[in-house]
Order: sequence, then structure tokens, then C-alpha cells
Amino acid sequence: MTRNIVLTFFFFINTFISFSQYTWTNGEVILKNGKTITGEVKIPVVSKDLVHFNGKSKVRVKNNINGDKSVFNEDQVELIKFIYSEKEIAYFKYIPVSTKKKEIFCIVTTGAVTLYGRSVGMTSTRPGTITFHNLNEFYAQRANEDIATPLLTARPSKSFKNRATEYLSDCPTLVSKLKNKILKKENIIAVVEEYNSCTK
Repeated sequence: MTRNIVLTFFFFINTFISFSQYTWTNGEVILKNGKTITGEVKIPVVSKDLVHFNGKSKVRVKNNINGDKSVFNEDQVELIKFIYSEKEIAYFKYIPVSTKKKEIFCIVTTGAVTLYGRSVGMTSTRPGTITFHNLNEFYAQRANEDIATPLLTARPSKSFKNRATEYLSDCPTLVSKLKNKILKKENIIAVVEEYNSCTK
């Protein structure tokens, strides 16, 4: 994947993790055996409600000609491409979020640390009403790490500042900007980009 493609994706980062990949969207699934499946692709929405029932995340592909559907899992899939237009291509892959579980994330930016993002479904309840909305989550991973580290989650147990300063602690100038709130969670891409430049 070229840096130009990643940079193109930055322009619609706020809507990537939109709902398009959760409906049938033109794309490709590259399998670990080297085969590429082309058609309309869809991935499942992850629920982050207090009570949620998420099975294994599987990728579905629909044949554009006859409508036949195929299903692939983490053991088969190397990379997922969503092709929104000729210049807007988003890349998704399975990443490990625990020792036993992998989930599908978008590749936001790459380097010494790769930043991954996804949208998760949430519900809010008020007397007489239930509202549905999506929130963005971001995880980071170095090449030598077996599990990705959460930087920003829908139900945070720690603040983004604390998570980022801890995870990116070997870049003092970046840590200073985080502690002094020069860079915040809204700047998460810039944070990871600066870290990757800092550690070159």
C-alpha cells in the first residue's frame, strides 16, 4: 500500500468509519493463499453496548454478476479493500485485540507504529426513547507487538492522553505536547504521524 493512498484516505477519515463498509460496497478481499475475490464486500458492525453479542467477525463478498455470496474469516483473509472511487480506497485487516481475538480495522496510517480505526455501534436510552449512534475507536501496533494497544475507545477506562503518553513514551517532544494539551484526541492521526517521524 502506498503512502499516497493512505494520505488520500485522511481526507475522509471522519466518514471512513462511516457506514459504507457495513453495507454492500465495491471492493476486493485478498486471501492468504494469494487469491483475490472481487465483488461487493461487507463487514459486520461491532456492538459496544453494555450487553452485546458479537460473534466472529466475518467478511462477506457478493458476486456482481450472479449475486452469489461467499463468507471468509480471519484465518483466510489477508487484506480487505473498499473502493469508494478511483482515488478513494480504504484498506481493512484483522488485527489482534487480545490473545484470543482478532477484529477488523481500517489501516489509517503506517510506520513504526501503525494506526488502525473502526466504527462501533452504541445505543443510548432515555425515558421512552432509544437512539442509535456510532463512535470511532483507534488502536496502535508496532511490528514486534503481538496485540494492538487501544488509544481511543468507545468505553474508555483511561483517557487518550494517558494512553498515548504511556504508549508513545520514547518520543519526549510528543509526550510534552500531549501533556500540555497541544495535541488532543482529535489530533490522533497527527500524534501517530509525529511519533513515526520522531522515531526514524
